[in-house]
Amino acid sequence: MTDQMVLQTQQWLNKTYGNDPRFKKINPDGRTGWPTIYALTRALQIELGIQSTADNFGPSTQRLFKQRYPNGVRQQAVADKSTSNVYSIIQGALWCKGYSTGGNISQHFYDGTGSAIRKLKADMGIEGDSSVDVEIMGALLSMKQFVLLASYGGIDSVRRAQQFINKAYRPYTGIIPTDGLYGREMNTALIQVLQSLEGFSPSEATGNFGNGTRSRLKTITANNASSNESWVWLASTALACNGIGGGPTFVWTSTFANIVKAFQERYAIAVTGSIDSTTWMSLLTSKGDPDRPCVACDTRFEITDARLATLKADGYEIVGRYLTEPGQSSLAPKDYFKAIRPGELERITRGGMRFFPIFQEYSTKLEHFTPANGAAHAKTAREAAQRLGIPPTHIYFAVDFDATDDQVTSNILPYFRAVCSSLGGGYGVGIYASRNICSRVIGAGCASNAFVSDMSTGFSGNLGFPIPDGWVYDQFTEIDDYKGQGWDLDRVAYSGKVSACASLLPAVPVPAPDPDPVSPETDPLLRWVAVTEQECRKALAALGTQVAVYEDSIGQFILEWLRKPEYWSEGGSGTQAMWHAYTPEVSTPPDLDAARVVCANVCEAQPSIKEKLPSTRDVAHMAATALGYLTWGIENNPAKYGLGDLGGWPLDLLQIWGAYRRDGKHADLAAWLYKHLGKDEGFGYDDVLADADAWLIASSMRKRSGSTVLSAAMRETFKQSETHRIVRFYDERFASSADNVVSAYSTMADGLDALGLTNIGMSESILKKAAGTDKLPDKQEAEVSARAFAAFIDQPRR
Repeated sequence: MTDQMVLQTQQWLNKTYGNDPRFKKINPDGRTGWPTIYALTRALQIELGIQSTADNFGPSTQRLFKQRYPNGVRQQAVADKSTSNVYSIIQGALWCKGYSTGGNISQHFYDGTGSAIRKLKADMGIEGDSSVDVEIMGALLSMKQFVLLASYGGIDSVRRAQQFINKAYRPYTGIIPTDGLYGREMNTALIQVLQSLEGFSPSEATGNFGNGTRSRLKTITANNASSNESWVWLASTALACNGIGGGPTFVWTSTFANIVKAFQERYAIAVTGSIDSTTWMSLLTSKGDPDRPCVACDTRFEITDARLATLKADGYEIVGRYLTEPGQSSLAPKDYFKAIRPGELERITRGGMRFFPIFQEYSTKLEHFTPANGAAHAKTAREAAQRLGIPPTHIYFAVDFDATDDQVTSNILPYFRAVCSSLGGGYGVGIYASRNICSRVIGAGCASNAFVSDMSTGFSGNLGFPIPDGWVYDQFTEIDDYKGQGWDLDRVAYSGKVSACASLLPAVPVPAPDPDPVSPETDPLLRWVAVTEQECRKALAALGTQVAVYEDSIGQFILEWLRKPEYWSEGGSGTQAMWHAYTPEVSTPPDLDAARVVCANVCEAQPSIKEKLPSTRDVAHMAATALGYLTWGIENNPAKYGLGDLGGWPLDLLQIWGAYRRDGKHADLAAWLYKHLGKDEGFGYDDVLADADAWLIASSMRKRSGSTVLSAAMRETFKQSETHRIVRFYDERFASSADNVVSAYSTMADGLDALGLTNIGMSESILKKAAGTDKLPDKQEAEVSARAFAAFIDQPRR
């Protein structure tokens, strides 16, 4: 939107300096931005007599400004009628900052301009008169903001700290923005404040956290806080900048001690409750203390037996390794530069360590990040992970350059959307990048977890950003020639939020191949249902009943009969109580029960169908689950659990969890699931097919009406072979995303009552009894189970 006073500033600049070769004319668009700031800077340089003008308010400009105005540019007395273009430049800069001078641009510096300067200084936190010294002039000729930018995430407590820094530490920091935003400039200022407390002079306080700064760190505790109030204030401010705590304070309290502990827990450093050197370094630098203990690492080098022994002896438990490398197919394994070599993961897991997979190909330039590359990289990563026997886990896709915020929007997010939609195989999408990029991509739903490249301290997306909420790994320092053994190692902090891989998988079980596809009309179940629908309609009509009233219920009556007796018997106790609650017989209108009996008698009179179907067709299971969806609804959100799902795939996952618990050996869950999922272990292939068919048929039935609604839905569903129906269920129910399966199923780990069971008259104990389990899976166990299920139902497409 055009700002008239900014427009007037631009027009004045072009008119006054447009013919001077030292000046670059600007487009008078009325918008504040760097072009206008640069033009004002060059105009000032021209007034100061500089012949080679530039866009920055650099040392030469500052020196000449102080020579011309040793006491700053001062407000004119009312009687003073002298003029100066410098006054006009100050007024234009104020308008660009949003400060009114009370009138049009003039060549005078009266009270309107003076009031604007005083308001600007008040916003900076420094107060003072209306004079403009070299620092105020430099601040005017910048894009620094001095009002709270709440709409951009500015926080009032951070702004108050910025104002205090300007007031108390200006000789060390210069004038910093007071916009409430934590960024690189604020982070540098905090380090300079620390350096002032440590006794460095202003010229020595560079804002670089080096060994000298580290050597003078002071540990602050409840015992010495009262004599180190400024240190407490700095720590509390840094905590607020990192999103923890209520803001700056000079007083150590028990609440403040708990805030310190919360920060230490979040950053996976020693929880001491004191501000020790490790905590100071985590507060004020992205990489933190490079010498702090950690249990994870990553390397491009093969983990040999000797390296494994070295890592274990040094306390490492987890190692990150690269799935692939460019041109790998043309290389012998011994010539791989960084890719996992044959037998390496078996060596790692047998040797008692865990691992996590990284995908890093063509990730160092903006042009590498396109949707086409995202889809291709996802496919390459998935195939490599499956070839190597890696269980469902997160694969960390790398952004290995300093992408700006705009570039994240234009390239990085579309790339990761393509990765998400193409990965499959039960694998989740993780991201390896700077803090800001990780937070942006996770916040957009394009990744679940982060491997943070915090040791890249020069990246603009690290310094001045808190660690992402979804961080799992945090790479904080690199060691060349580790232990003098000729290989390099990155040290990595581990949050413990997601388990690393502790075992490898046998070959992913593949559903038995279908017979040659046949016309759905030849499907025995469909033919039986079509005939039964016709006979039910005839029987209802013979009773003189208005058939139209019951036409939509005929399909449900047939499903109710098909689910018996396995999923419905008289009494409703024990396991049957769940099915009575999940698939209640609808009794409205009042005479619906009579119609149900008529149709049940018709079903009984038809030739038996269940024993004529292949063993893969559990029609009773399919019918009961379809009724559940018809009763409680089809969930439209692929990442959300719905009550209609209750007796379908989640219950089967819970049942195979029960089988795992009853196994008694408690082997690695992922490996156990891959060995048993799809077999007769509580979640066999017939269960998977029944769950898929039930969802597809119920989805189709809910869109139809009439006496043939069930056969029409089956006809649509059975157009595809069994394994294709399983894949279609994955595509349509979960949008082909393992993360959606995890999100929908993980509610189980929060307690079954959270699913709304009380709404259907069911208790958690009934469902646990139906599943045959004494313990519900926790978050990590639920994720492992869901990813194994996702891998199984996605496998037929490959």
